[in-house]
Amino acid sequence: MRIAAIQGSTLLDFPGRLACILFTQGCPYDCFYCHNRSLIALEGGDGAVDVEAFLTRRIGLLDGVVISGGEPTMHSDLPEFAGLIKGMGYAVKLDTNGCNPKMVRRLLEDNLLDYVALDVKATEADYRSVCGPNASWEAVEESLSLLKASGIGFEVRTTVYPTMESDDLRSIAATISTVPLWRLNTYRVPDHYKSEDHERIHAPVMDGFAIQRWLDENRAFIKALEVTT
Repeated sequence: MRIAAIQGSTLLDFPGRLACILFTQGCPYDCFYCHNRSLIALEGGDGAVDVEAFLTRRIGLLDGVVISGGEPTMHSDLPEFAGLIKGMGYAVKLDTNGCNPKMVRRLLEDNLLDYVALDVKATEADYRSVCGPNASWEAVEESLSLLKASGIGFEVRTTVYPTMESDDLRSIAATISTVPLWRLNTYRVPDHYKSEDHERIHAPVMDGFAIQRWLDENRAFIKALEVTT
């Protein structure tokens, strides 16, 4: 694993647990609104970070470890890495964009995950426009199906990005169907973005009040989902 950064503690990112976050380097997606653009390239990060020593010092202080990124599932040694963390007594949460269902399946079959946050970023029609040419809607669908069949805790996350409309949210809701939690994240302008994306980075966007209004208006449609903003 190539670790780019460590956040020492969080009460927000792993439901019910005090955890740290390990950010992996590299991501096959290129979402136009990405807030971790420095993590997209596989090169970079500090491969010399001694994660094992860091976690050893925090045994008894932390309950869980969030493996985020970047995109952790692009690293072939993720199962061994997650196994090391589990062997130290920590619960493991995976943040993933769903691009590698084969890896998700292996992690689930080997009982290496306790919770997963899956990003469903756009409608099928808009996936590559939003996430870049390497994005695969079919892979995300397969990852979601694996999580639904797994029995472990998971949530689906969607950032309400500029140009996303009410019909897009309805389409995503219909696609994900019944999930334990659908988390709608409000948009923030990223510090760094590609110059060609300037117009849509600053396009009109639904704020928290507009999202709540949409939820209220569509409550019957999404009644099978638990939704939080």
